[in-house]
Amino acid sequence: MNDPALQALWLPLESGRIELPAGASGVLLNARAPLPSRWHALACVQSFRPDHDALLRVGANVRPADEDLVAGSRPLVMLLVPRARAWSRALLARAATLCAADGQVVACAANDEGAKSMEADFMRLFGSGTVLSKHKCRVVWASPQTVDYALMEEWLRAAEPRQRGDGLWTQAGVFSADAVDPASALLMRHLPADLSGSVADFGAGTGVLSRHVVRHCQQVRRVDLYEADHRALQLARRNLDDANADAQLHWHDIATGVQERFDVVVMNPPFHLTGKRGIPELGQRFIDVAADALQARGQLWMVANAHLPYEEVLARRFARVDAVAKHAGFKVLHAAEPRR
Repeated sequence: MNDPALQALWLPLESGRIELPAGASGVLLNARAPLPSRWHALACVQSFRPDHDALLRVGANVRPADEDLVAGSRPLVMLLVPRARAWSRALLARAATLCAADGQVVACAANDEGAKSMEADFMRLFGSGTVLSKHKCRVVWASPQTVDYALMEEWLRAAEPRQRGDGLWTQAGVFSADAVDPASALLMRHLPADLSGSVADFGAGTGVLSRHVVRHCQQVRRVDLYEADHRALQLARRNLDDANADAQLHWHDIATGVQERFDVVVMNPPFHLTGKRGIPELGQRFIDVAADALQARGQLWMVANAHLPYEEVLARRFARVDAVAKHAGFKVLHAAEPRR
């Protein structure tokens, strides 16, 4: 169980510092597996597909969003706080909304993932709280009886979906929420306008690359967006509303592979899951899945941090590989004719 924040989250309950009535039902926001067996009845909310599926495998009661949960109905609301400040504040506010007046809200974050900021925000929202430090994490809990409701509403509003000045729908906590990221912008400058047939966008996020493809590549008849973040995918649906091609959206973990076959794959593969440690193996897996998903004469267009070791796996999986551009720490790579 290599998840210090998840371990620390249970401490107030397992140590008896928080007592709940027998049979009390709770909620765990931003849930992750594994869960202690006696907490499998928690209503778990997790929008990230790999974590969602891991919870399913251990028998947890999990869903991608919390719209079906009734406000003020839960005696216990627990939260693993994400790093993105606006989204973490919104989840704290949502926890306060869901918790019964005599219940408890318990929040936890790792020290290197913003625990100090989380604690400060928790105290602002709830007025007070009990703090416990363990496993290089902070756990804070309180009853919602003294919640600052004006602040709660402010934080919830700040994290609602909104349309940016560039016309794209976005939301706090999704990848590159405030502007198109420079890597995707570089790739879009080099995507040829004569792409045709069926296109897959791996790790599609809010649909930035797919939107560009359907607007600038008139011979594309279909685009399939594969994205592991359920929230980002709902935004992508809005961003592809006016697509002049058939757009199909898939809430999917690319690392598990895809069954469909395509003429083109475009992607800006993720380099991190959580925390600061990079995972180049994840991007390498994206390349393998792309090679398997392409038609015999298919092509891959991708962008990545310039230092990432992707050329070797590209050379192994494709007959032709070209370095198209390098700028501001990113590189655009083109590969064609996949090797099975």
